[in-house]
Parts: sequence; C-alpha cells; structure tokens
Amino acid sequence: MMDVLRRSISGWVGKVVLGLMLGIFAVAWTIADGFSGRTSPNTVLTAGGTTVTLQDYQLAYQQSLASVAQQLQRRPTPEEAQAFGVDQNALSQLATGAVLDEQGRLLGLGLSESGLLRLIAEDPSFQDGSGNFSRTAFSNVMRSAGLTEAAYLERLGDTALRTQLIDAVADGVGAPRVLAAAIGLYAGERRTVSYVNLQPQDATALPDPSADELEDFFMSRGSTYAAPEYRSFSYVDLTPQSAADTSAITDEEIAADYEASQQRFTTPERRRIQQIVFPDQAAAEAASSELQGGADFDAVAQSTGRSVVDLGLQARDEIADGAIADAAFALDQGAVSAPVAGVFGPAILRVTEIVPQSVQPLDEVRDQLREELALDAADERVSDAYNAFEDARASGATLDEAAAQAGLTSVTVDNVAADGSVAEGEAPVLPAAAQLLAGVFDTEPGFDNPPINYGSNSFLFYDVNEIVPARDRPLDEVRDEVVADWKEDEAQRLLEERANALRERVEGGEALEAVAEAEGLEVQLAAAITRSTGMGPLGEAALRTAFSGPSGLIAVAPSAAPGGWTLLRVDEVAPPADPMSSVPQGQDTQLIGALRNDILQSYVELLQQEIPVSYNAAAVQAAQGQLP
Repeated sequence: MMDVLRRSISGWVGKVVLGLMLGIFAVAWTIADGFSGRTSPNTVLTAGGTTVTLQDYQLAYQQSLASVAQQLQRRPTPEEAQAFGVDQNALSQLATGAVLDEQGRLLGLGLSESGLLRLIAEDPSFQDGSGNFSRTAFSNVMRSAGLTEAAYLERLGDTALRTQLIDAVADGVGAPRVLAAAIGLYAGERRTVSYVNLQPQDATALPDPSADELEDFFMSRGSTYAAPEYRSFSYVDLTPQSAADTSAITDEEIAADYEASQQRFTTPERRRIQQIVFPDQAAAEAASSELQGGADFDAVAQSTGRSVVDLGLQARDEIADGAIADAAFALDQGAVSAPVAGVFGPAILRVTEIVPQSVQPLDEVRDQLREELALDAADERVSDAYNAFEDARASGATLDEAAAQAGLTSVTVDNVAADGSVAEGEAPVLPAAAQLLAGVFDTEPGFDNPPINYGSNSFLFYDVNEIVPARDRPLDEVRDEVVADWKEDEAQRLLEERANALRERVEGGEALEAVAEAEGLEVQLAAAITRSTGMGPLGEAALRTAFSGPSGLIAVAPSAAPGGWTLLRVDEVAPPADPMSSVPQGQDTQLIGALRNDILQSYVELLQQEIPVSYNAAAVQAAQGQLP
C-alpha cells in the first residue's frame, strides 16, 4: 500500500512527470469541486465529493497491464489480464487515491500557488547546468509528457495534498528496538556442525524391478511418460546473409572500399613509454641534468626517491595526456626527454620500444570486404525475394514452390514438440526458434501464416504439414526409460534409509566419528556458521535443519550435492554478543518500510469506512471497451 502511494507522489514535481513518461505513474485522479448526487457516464467511481473519470481508469488500467507485461516479457492476452486481476488492481489503486484525496479536501489541505511555483523551481528536472530553473527544460518535459502547464499544476497540487496526508500518518515511524534485537539474534547466531555426506550407489547396478513394482511405478507416474503433441512443418529463412551474392561484387568495388576504409586495417605506431614524475619543476630539471651527464634512468629515479612508471605499449591517441603523448612520440627508441609538463606534474620520459605502424594488404582482407559489400547490398535483395515469395503464395504456389521462385530454400522438420525436442535423435537447430515454434503451434495445416520478422531485416515463412496429437504411451513403449527412473528412485530411497539408520545409531549413543569410520565416511566440520554463511558447506536443506533444534541435535537432510544426503550433529550454539550489530545492513530500513505500509493501509481502511466509495459498473465496462 505504502509503496503504491509513494510511487505516485515521491520526487515531487519532476518525478511526477518523469513517472508518466516512463510508465510508472500508476494512479492519476481528477478532483471535482463537489458531487451532485448523480453519476456521470464519464465517472468510474466516487469517494464523497471526489470523482475518478473514465480517462483516469484507462490510464491506471494501462499501467497495471504494463506491470504484468513486464513480468511476462510480452503483452498479456485478455484472459491473462483477467487472471492477474489487472482491472481490480486498477480500481483498487484509484479507490485508495480517491479516499485520500477526499480526506485532504475535507481537511482543507492544499498548497498555495507560490508554493507550487517554488517546488517547480527547486526540482532538478527543470534546472539547467548551473542549477537554476530553466523555462526551456520545463517546457521540454511538459511536451514529452503530453501535458499542459495547467494540467501539470493541477496534478502537482493533488500530489502535494496526498504527500501531506501520507507524511502525517506514516513519517517518523521507527522499528521497535526489541524487534531489531530479535532479528539480530536470529541473523547473528553461530553454530558449529559436524556432518557426513552420503552419496547414492550407482543406480544402474541395482537389479531390475519386478513386473508388479514396475507396473505400480509406471501407473503412479503415467503422465510423466505421455508423448507430447508433435508437429511437422516447413520453413523458409530469408536473411540478408542468405540473400547476399558475393559473386556480384567486383574487384573494382572491393579496391574502392579498401581505399575508403583503409584506416580499419591500419594498426597505428605504438610505443612503450616509461616516466618519472617529479614534485616540482626544479627537481625535474636537476634530474634531467644528471641524465644528460650520462646517469642511468632507473638510478636517477631511485636516488630522487621517485618511481619509474611503465605506461605500457600504447598508440598516440590512447595516451590521455596530450603533452606526454607529443613528447613521447617525438623521441627515438632508448632516448630520454627533457622535463614535460604533464597533468600529474613535471615528468621525464623514456621510450624503450617502438612498434611501427602496419597496414593489412588488400589481398589479406579481400574476402572479408567482398562479404561485407555483399551483405550491404543484400537489403534490396531481401526485399525483392520477400515480394517474389509473397506474390507466388498469393498465386496459389506451395511454400516449396514459392521458395524456389524467390531463389530461396525450404527446410522441412518432422515431429518437433513445442519445446523444440524430438521423439528420437538430435533436436533441430531452428532460426528464431522460440518465435518459430510459437507460430507453428498456434496454427493449423492449410493456413497461410504471416511471416515472422526477426533480427535485422530477416523473415521466416512457415507452413504446418502434419499434427501428431499428444497421447499416453503404454509401458512397453517406454519400458527402458521407466526402469531407469525406477532405479534412480530406488537408489534415492535406499540412501535415505541408510541415512536414517545411521542417524538412529548416533542417537542411540554411538559417536558420529565412530559410525563414519565404520562406514568408510569422512566427518567434516562447519565451524561458527550463520544462517547466511553456512549455505556453501551444507546446502539449503541441511543448513535449515542444522538451525532447527538445540545443541546436540542429530538429524538428516538432503545435502548440497544433488541426490546426496547429510547426517549432521550440532556441536555448539552461540548467540551474538551484540544482537544489534548483527542486524543485516538495510534490514532496519525494510522493517520501517513494512511498518509504514501497515500503518498507512490501516489508515486507508479506516477512511474507506468513513468515506463511501461507489462504483459505476457501466462506466468501467465502457472504459475497458475503449482500451486497445
């Protein structure tokens, strides 16, 4: 509750508009001066004297729909939107906002025109680089959001009103210390655990099940072995790569492109540069005099208490400091520069290696350029092939015939499931597989399907040839698979039995170490682990079990290794010395946020009892009917 309302008011001026621009301003309300007692066809709901219009509902609905679309990574169908409660979510948000607006109106809350103007002037969204209000920036944001200044001021006033209410009700809430301490005790508790990992035996070495065992196992999991629906289909993949014709590219075109883009194939001269940076010009000059007198570069650096810094092998334009670059590329190899006014202080340079500029000859890149030029020219060929294919299909040609007329190749794929798997053999590699399979399983044989546009100017044409319905497969058809699954299941059952038998021995008084030695197992130690640090050695299930009882607890649980089990003993339980220091970072903020949410939700529920909210079902239905 708090989060929804905070999103509608946080950030003051610019964030309201930017929220609208970004599609996250979930609720917008229009406040009327009074309520006549009659419901307007344009009114979706009323809360006392506050009305919510059809347009407000449409905006809230679209934002709620966008939130679902973000979860699904696609636009939901009408059925999915209904299942997710998009309409009810929009109405709930609007009703909450309306009762808050009505309460603010009844209390006489608001903001003066001068106050609104101050908020606008202070908002960073409307300021220039110097931090001053910019009329141009304000107008640009208004234009981008599709708002008039008057409409924006009205929305800003509504926002200020809701802010006053929300802040009065929920601000200043803090988490009780006892609650934070309890969280610290929970998070900071440390345990030392001795444990043994057990792995299942090789399932393939187990004897085959009896006929009755296999039949019972198969009947309990019959749907697991059902054959999915399979479809056979043909497709034509039209891409710039498939349409490219390298034979149409002449040597003259390649040579001209090489000359025009030779810089691509040129590796500039690079130099390995070393430098000594000095604290001031006088120190640099003194060192330079020593170097001119024959002193060693490294020795001078050492004697002056400086370091020789290797800048690496770099091209001229890779050196950020222009003065250093100019000086370094003016030196011969092995030469030392005079003091240079570098960004970090006076520097003396030495060039220790020079790699000359090199250019790849045309013959080395001829094939690459030919393919690139052919690909550049392929867009027009894609368009021609697309039109030729569509014209052929419109004239009654089959997919194979249309492909041949367009100079393309069709591919036929047999018995593929919706997830791309096949009954036997290796699954085919399909272009734009997810889109193609979705299209194939959304049509029927004999339909002329629209092409799938994917990638950069690429198209897939497809026809469904045959549908093999899903069916239950008899045991004889999947016997080998069922037997293998039974053995895996049996290996897990036997391992769990073994783990529990060992647990009973330890609970009966035998030492964990003695039991492990007798079984040829290794006892491991997870020392001073917490609920957040013990995941690595123990795994989620065993860690949860290790923290489920007192010191001395003996238990078994699935281990971190897939298919394994862990026998564990809790050796020590140590609470944190300072529970407050063990509260996870940010947890107090989350607690405060949760408490504020609860308080605000209670406040809104109280307002809804005092301020009647009425809905206009006809207007809601009309608003939904106008949605795209």
